[in-house]
Amino acid sequence: MSSMKRILITGAANGIGRHMASHFLSRGYYVTLADSDSQSLQTLRAILAHQASIPPETLESHALFQYCDVANEASVSDLVGKSIEKFKGIDALINNAGISSPWIGQDPNIPFDAVPAEHFTRFLHVNLVGTYLLCHYAAKHLRASRGCIVNIASTRALMSEPNNEGYAASKAGLLGLTRSLAVSLGKDGVRVNAVSPGWIDTKDLQTKEVTDVLRANGNVKDIPAPPELSEEDHKQHPAGRVGTSEDVAKMVRFLVEDSEGFITGQNFVVDGGMTIKMIYKED
Repeated sequence: MSSMKRILITGAANGIGRHMASHFLSRGYYVTLADSDSQSLQTLRAILAHQASIPPETLESHALFQYCDVANEASVSDLVGKSIEKFKGIDALINNAGISSPWIGQDPNIPFDAVPAEHFTRFLHVNLVGTYLLCHYAAKHLRASRGCIVNIASTRALMSEPNNEGYAASKAGLLGLTRSLAVSLGKDGVRVNAVSPGWIDTKDLQTKEVTDVLRANGNVKDIPAPPELSEEDHKQHPAGRVGTSEDVAKMVRFLVEDSEGFITGQNFVVDGGMTIKMIYKED
C-alpha cells in the first residue's frame, strides 16, 4: 500500500465520486468526502455504513463528510481547513465535482445560442474555476506531503456533440490547467494528472442494497431501473464493453499510488478506445 493515505474527493456523493469513496475507504485510506448536496452526503454515509468492506470503526475514523460548493471560494477554503483539521494533511486531491447541465431540469437539446450566456459561465465556474480553487487552497498542503492532484475531465474535451459548448470548454480547460499545474508544482514534488472518462455505466452503483438505503433516507420517491445496455452499445468500444465506475476508480488509484512519482501533466482517457474510432454508431 502506498504511503499516500489522506485523500480529498469532491463530488463524492453521486456517480463516479460515490464509487471512488467506497473504493478508497475499503482500502484503508483516510478520505474527505465533499459535495454540494447535503442530503446526498447523508445518504452516502448510510450507503457506506452498509458495506461489509468498510467496518463501522473505519467509517468513523477514516471518513469526513463535508458540504462544499466548489464554485464558492469561502466554501472551498472551509473544506480544506476541515480536512486538515481532521487528517493533519492532504496526500491526494481528486477534483471530481462538476456539472453536465447548468441548471437542474435544463433541456440539453436547446441550441446554445437560444439560452442565456450565463449558462456557459456556470459550466466554467463549477467545472473549471471550482477545480482551480481546490488546487489553490490545497497547494501548500500537497507541497508538504509531496502529494498529487487528479482532475476528472471528460472525453468531451477531445470530441463533442451538438449544443455541448459549455461542458466541452470547461473540461478542455481542465486539461490545460492540469498541464500548467504540473509544471508549476513539479519542482515541489507534486504530480498533477487528469483522467477523462468516456461512456461510463454507473448502474453498478444502483444495487438493491443501495436502492433500499436511498428510499430509507427519503432521497428519492421512485427509483427507475437503469436502462439495459445493448450489444451495439458495447460494440462501439474496441475494448468490447461500456466502461464502469470501477474502471475510473482504478485509474485514479494508479495515479495516486505512482510510487516512482514520474507521471505528471498527462491526460489518461478511460473510454475503452471509443474516441479513437473514426466512425461509431449514433443513437
